Amino acid sequence: MAIMKGSSKRPAFVGLSAGALFLAVGPAQAATEAYQIDLGPTARIEATRLATLGRGTADVTLDGTKLTINGKFGGMVSPATDAHLCMGAGIGAPGTCDGGDLTVTKDTSGIVSGTITLNSKQLAALPAGQLYIQINSVGAPAPAGNLWGWILIAHEIPGQDIPQPGQGFLPQYDMPRSIEHGSTHPLPGNSNF
Repeated sequence: MAIMKGSSKRPAFVGLSAGALFLAVGPAQAATEAYQIDLGPTARIEATRLATLGRGTADVTLDGTKLTINGKFGGMVSPATDAHLCMGAGIGAPGTCDGGDLTVTKDTSGIVSGTITLNSKQLAALPAGQLYIQINSVGAPAPAGNLWGWILIAHEIPGQDIPQPGQGFLPQYDMPRSIEHGSTHPLPGNSNF
């Protein structure tokens, strides 16, 4: 065992071991955040109501700046053509679909998936409920699209006709940074109620 010179008689490997431990563990990393998407028909008018059918779901994770989407869809009237990450003013408000391309099965049912590196504007929009995905189809092309779904924090989805205790999940109010957050029901630590 090597002994360091000087007045201290501590073994030299103690300092090396602590440094090696820091390098092996590294700095603390942010936890992966879980989100989800419920895909449904885009806003319809009489002329498009029969072309914009279908449903789907997707699991979403945010790991640092990497947003990963893995989902499935079905029930569309015509085959999917493309899918994109989009950003609107809020939940239910359509916007632009230039946030990144996703992989989609070119059929009436299949998968939608992809990993997109979010920029700072998209990272701020995510907890505000402003990001969504849109699947376009042969019969319902862009800009209106066929299916869309907002990326919301992971939450329980009760079955049909099963009441939820309390207020349940209210997307506009329960997304951490939405402009409506906390405006209709008390939040922990909010003394205004």
